Amino acid sequence: MLVVKPKNVVIAALIIVICGGALLILLTSSSVPVFSVKELMDHPRSDSFINKNIQVIGIAQQINRSGFFITDPEDVLNMSLRIYINSTNVERPVGFESGKTVLVEGKLISTTTIWKFKATMISTKCPSKYQDEG
Repeated sequence: MLVVKPKNVVIAALIIVICGGALLILLTSSSVPVFSVKELMDHPRSDSFINKNIQVIGIAQQINRSGFFITDPEDVLNMSLRIYINSTNVERPVGFESGKTVLVEGKLISTTTIWKFKATMISTKCPSKYQDEG
């Protein structure tokens, strides 16, 4: 006959609770949301992203030492669709220059007159190895 000790039951129950909790955390944790400039600015609750970690895709413009603007990839000439990126102390990747598509990760700081974003990571779009060189 199998004898189950109360101590073993408690240990098994504790292991099941810990594993279940870890699984729940893994299943409910989401990745960092990615937006174009227009998608973020047109979002009905864009203020809800302030101080949250997000990614924004845009075209780099007006680059200086402390930051740059990104404009919407689909509407580069629309100067109302732009976000100032504070990139102080963030490494800029090879190929980072005005007119290039960039992905910026960080936190939205402000959605007032000039939208502001504090970057923690910047990456550039890799040139396609299939691009026609002619």
